[in-house]
Amino acid sequence: MTSKSSKEKELGEHEHSTSFSLTSTLLYVFEPLLAPLTAALFFLGGCIGMASYARQIVKILPTQPGLLRIRNGSASGKEIGTEERSLTDWIRENVPSLKGVFRPAHWLPNGHLQTFYIVAGDFTQVDKVHYVRTYLRLPDGGTIGLDATPENHHELPPDAPTVVISHGLTGGSHESYVRNVLAWVVKPKSEGGLGGRGIVVNFRGCAGVPVTSCQLYSAGTTMDLALALHFVKNRHPQSPLHGVGFSLGASVLTRHLGEVGSSSLLSSGTVLGCPWDLTAMSHRLENDFLIARIYSSALGKNVLKLFFRAYESNPAIFEAEDSPVRDCLEDLKRQRKNMGIGSRLRKADDMMVSKIGGPRGIGAWPFPSAKEYYEWASPKNVLQGVKVPLLAINAFDDPVIDGEALPVEELQASSHIYAAVTGSGGHLGWFDGPYFDKVKSRQRWVLKPISEFLTAASRDLPLAEGKEVELVEEDGWEWVKKPAYEIPGVERIGWKVLREGEIVQGEDDEGEQGMTQGL
Repeated sequence: MTSKSSKEKELGEHEHSTSFSLTSTLLYVFEPLLAPLTAALFFLGGCIGMASYARQIVKILPTQPGLLRIRNGSASGKEIGTEERSLTDWIRENVPSLKGVFRPAHWLPNGHLQTFYIVAGDFTQVDKVHYVRTYLRLPDGGTIGLDATPENHHELPPDAPTVVISHGLTGGSHESYVRNVLAWVVKPKSEGGLGGRGIVVNFRGCAGVPVTSCQLYSAGTTMDLALALHFVKNRHPQSPLHGVGFSLGASVLTRHLGEVGSSSLLSSGTVLGCPWDLTAMSHRLENDFLIARIYSSALGKNVLKLFFRAYESNPAIFEAEDSPVRDCLEDLKRQRKNMGIGSRLRKADDMMVSKIGGPRGIGAWPFPSAKEYYEWASPKNVLQGVKVPLLAINAFDDPVIDGEALPVEELQASSHIYAAVTGSGGHLGWFDGPYFDKVKSRQRWVLKPISEFLTAASRDLPLAEGKEVELVEEDGWEWVKKPAYEIPGVERIGWKVLREGEIVQGEDDEGEQGMTQGL
């Protein structure tokens, strides 16, 4: 069986229709009723090997792609600075998996089933990744946790690549989609891996990181990632840095690259399931009957649980007179008390994230409501500022990110973004393995283009030059002498190392403290 939506045709083939037949109209009207039955038939057919649901991968390419300088050791064998390649040509040559189709697992034929499996599946026996954690106190009093892998990563060659991960909403280094990538990153080249290190930036309050200030994090707040990159660059000055972001973390990474442009400490970026237009995402999450009651409810409860875990640990910082969230505490407590199928992400964003999801004075923090926060924070606003190669992969049937609200014109107007849209895959799913194989059933197709891209990027793209991060120590703090760029919300760039050396076993932390995993 094959299927291709009209929107995908518009993106990939630029076909337009001026009339609808009676049959098309009836299918449009009854599609919501037929969808569950179709999914059930696909699932049953998949279980006996009779269902097939491959779709072409649609590419959204820059109209005027940027030129990349290829360093020594490239496939062409030329010296650094002697060859320039078009972004589009370079990715086409080095990421061949995007030329074909994505065929989801027979038993997970659509976005809902792909996403449900992320939440309900047991990933503790695959992609076992152990980390060494470093806690950093930031200038505003907040705390982040950097999880590095492998545990002996300091023994790697100085120029071994480093992949810096930004996780999804209320996620962390324990998430299966993070470990899926990093298990390959740390594998030696002789075994088909990247032979590098991975570092996960665990945002405030996530993955066991304590909340020590009234500020949390959001899809539009890039200061914590920017500070972490300066720290990593100082610790590993000869290592090329490559960013990978998932969902909310994809928004943070994209906005960061758009803000800093050619000054980036990253040589490349990869974003999966990026919510390009937060307003459109919210509209779908709140107005689609089933999606609101399943996904928006789960996301809203995750955010409330994270907030109240932080609040109960240190209520004084949220109850202080100058706290932007102080007046909303009673409403938030009512939301928690009534937590259930009626919970919504928009409610939590209205009362809490729009108030304390970023530093005061940046954008309009605190925002009047989620509406203004969504409009300001959407990554599509800064795409033309991205000046390092950025590979973006979305799934058209993602139940969280509206596949019909992709910023096609903004992506085409960018110079360094190569976007690919698979027909299926759900939200951070892309499972394509057989049901009865305990290992292969948990494999993700998306690792193929990610690994192809990162392999080429670590081989071809030059180290960020002239951007050494030198420090001066004062009273236990490490301050950057000459930052690579200004960081919104930070007057002086630096940190204090609170604690290092804690071993974190990622596969043991799935669904941490009742959180819905994978989203």
